Amino acid sequence: MNNEDIQVQLVDQNDNPIGQMEKLQAHIEAKMHRAVSLLIMNSKGEWLLHQRAE
Repeated sequence: MNNEDIQVQLVDQNDNPIGQMEKLQAHIEAKMHRAVSLLIMNSKGEWLLHQRAE
């Protein structure tokens, strides 16, 4: 599966699902969709940043 084939769930302003669309097209059309980010900080104040797959 390449990045263009990834489907995202489109949502309205209340986070209600309203459909699906290819990720790239959703970004081009600035459609709201669900996403996940991970932020981790250790006791030294160092941040772990995740790298997205290409």
